[in-house]
Order: sequence, then structure tokens, then C-alpha cells
Amino acid sequence: MPEPNDTSQNHNSEPTIGTTALKPMRFEDILDTTFSLYRKHFWLFLGLVAFSVLSELVLHLLSDFSELFFDHSFLLGIAAVLITITFFVIGIGGIAIGSGATYLGENITIRSALQQTMDRFWQLMGCFLLWLLVVTVLTVTVIGIPFAIYFAVRWGLFIQTIMFEKPVISIALGRSSELVKDMWWRVFGMLLAILLLSTVVHAIIEISIGFILIATNLVSEVDFIDILQWGLFGESFESSTPLFHAISIVIHLGVYAISFPIWIIGITLLYFNQRIRKEGFDIEMQIPQPNAVENDLG
Repeated sequence: MPEPNDTSQNHNSEPTIGTTALKPMRFEDILDTTFSLYRKHFWLFLGLVAFSVLSELVLHLLSDFSELFFDHSFLLGIAAVLITITFFVIGIGGIAIGSGATYLGENITIRSALQQTMDRFWQLMGCFLLWLLVVTVLTVTVIGIPFAIYFAVRWGLFIQTIMFEKPVISIALGRSSELVKDMWWRVFGMLLAILLLSTVVHAIIEISIGFILIATNLVSEVDFIDILQWGLFGESFESSTPLFHAISIVIHLGVYAISFPIWIIGITLLYFNQRIRKEGFDIEMQIPQPNAVENDLG
């Protein structure tokens, strides 16, 4: 795939690529395109989300065996946390690359998307940790929560800026700020709606499976309230047997694999939409760039 030039120096230097007719999208258009891409390239996204699923699995292990990981071996606990973050970062980077490629009409494989993600891994990891640190620290106090939300949205497109423009960490956050500037409330609303949509899809599927388990008498340890709390809030079944607890985790991971890509695809489309609206990215992509034709898409 064609690759844009290093945007840490000039972020308006991508070549003409793909066959997709780019144009400004309304919120409903972003949602429609999100599900369209997901449906057409389901197996691509299912393969890319595998790393995020592994991250979620490690989180469950950390929660269920916290004494083993931290009380008995603190270093083992730290290692597990680092593995969790690493898998998660690779997963979101791969899905972002896959989303951008399919939106721009390019063919891409799971291997190619992961390879491009690993090429940007350290920038993405550093930016993610910085974003997480700032948002977490600001969230500690009630007064800081509005500021945490503000910066979470202002820097909310950093994943895509790194994946498609390859800037250094500080410039990645600045680029996200540029794209959000003067449109913060609009971006906030879209990000919130995409997150809620992904969460609702996850909850509906998980609760439906739980109700089926109860209706068919496959489980007797839980009731409908337990299922609702499980699907809506991710609460574990305290009175369940170890076998059912393991089954519930497997179900959760399966549903997570289906619902999580919606979130990243939606943000990626929002990123391109912001560039189209603020920078004329759709017009820019129609201008031939002979010196960049042989490169891969960021």
C-alpha cells in the first residue's frame, strides 16, 4: 500500500491511493460506514483483534489471581501488566491500520497490518502511556475530571495520527489537538456515541447468551439480575462454580472480540472525517504524488 511521507515534517504529503470516494460524513454516515467495513472485512478485523482479546484475558487472570501475581511475586504482576498493555496496543494499532486501509479502498492482510503496527509500536506505546497517565492523574480528584475528559477528547485521535502520519509522540498529540480544535464538542459527542454503541452491542450479545443459558437450564447458579449485571457492568458471578466462571470468561472474550473493533473502526473514520473537513484530505488524495507511489500506506 502507498505510504504517506513523514508527517512530523509535513503532515499534508500523502499520495493518492485507493478507490474510495472520500467526502465529509455526518454521524450516521460514520456509523453506516463502520458497520459496512466491519461486515465486508469481518475476518480481517477478527484476526487483528486477537491481541486485544489476549490483553483482556490477562486482565481476567490478574483479577482472579491477584494474590499470585502481586502478593507472592510482585515482578510477575508487573510483567503481566506490561504484557496486557503490549497486547492491547498492538491490537488497537492493527485494527486502526486495517480500518484505514479498507476505508481508502486498499487490500491489506492481517500480517501486513501487524507488521505496520510493529513498525510504529514504540511511538504508539509511548503516546498511549502518556495519554493514560495524564487522564488517570486528572481523574484522581473530582475537580480534575472535567480536565481529564477534555484532554481525553483533545488527544483522542493520537492512535490514528501515529498509524497514518508517523509523527513523534509530542507531535502526535499536537496533531490530534489540531484536528479536534474548534470542534471539541462535536468530536466529544461522536466519540461518546461510538463508545456507547460498541458497549451496547457487547451488552446485548452477552445478555442474550446469558438468558439462553438460563432458559435452557444449562446453569442454575445465576439469575436474570446476575446476567444483567454481567452484561452491563462486567461483574463476575460470585456464587458461580469455577466451571461456570471459566465459561463466562470465554463467552465474554468471544463477545469482546466481536464488539471491540467497532470502537476503533469508528474512531479511525472520525479521524479521516476530521481531516477531510479541516484539511481537504479528500481533495488532497486526488492529487498525484509520483514520489510516494511506491511507499506503503501509513
